[in-house]
Amino acid sequence: MLSKIILNILIIIILSVLAWLFYTGKLSLGEQPLSKSFSQFVGQGGTDKYVIANRKTNEKFTLTKVGLVKDTNAEISLVAQYHFHIKLAELTHHVENGIVFVDVPRLYLFTPVAIDYSTVRENCNGLLGLDCDELLKQLKQDIPSELVNKGMSQINTIYDTAAKALADNLNNYFKTNGAGRYYKSIIVKIVSEGGQSQRQFDYNDSFCDKEPCLLELDVSKVRELIK
Repeated sequence: MLSKIILNILIIIILSVLAWLFYTGKLSLGEQPLSKSFSQFVGQGGTDKYVIANRKTNEKFTLTKVGLVKDTNAEISLVAQYHFHIKLAELTHHVENGIVFVDVPRLYLFTPVAIDYSTVRENCNGLLGLDCDELLKQLKQDIPSELVNKGMSQINTIYDTAAKALADNLNNYFKTNGAGRYYKSIIVKIVSEGGQSQRQFDYNDSFCDKEPCLLELDVSKVRELIK
């Protein structure tokens, strides 16, 4: 009788251990469920895209179908947000006579172009609504590529804004890292621009050769003497 009780206790203990191993995933009965074998870390994509300029515009797209009685005109209006960027890995620079020269090979347009969907408006004046669905559907298919074309056509108009933004951000970065006093200007050249023009931005008027002017270093002492 006692041995039967002990045997039952041992069986209960063994079953409990097996249940615990199965629950914790240390014991597998056949193929593991996907949730058990799939890593929680899905992935991480690296990028060196740096947004250098933004532009928001009101866009209108129209499409007309000629009819026997009345033409059908479909229209979609929206606000598009164009984001232009550079690739940090493509930048090259050198320092000469207290000037930081930065060369940017080209500007890129983020695609697909972002749309503020709260601003999308559809309109169609077809006879009894005929052909409207067809035309609006065609417009929606064409709009993404049309926005890319419009964005690419604007690149030539944002070189000034892009160069200034890049220079300002580089200047802030240099200052934050204690290197702001070792240059007086930053010149940005965007190679893809016609004529390869360059833009100069001055940041340190008191720059003297490789070190700040002595007057700048002694300003605090001068103020003490005045007091």
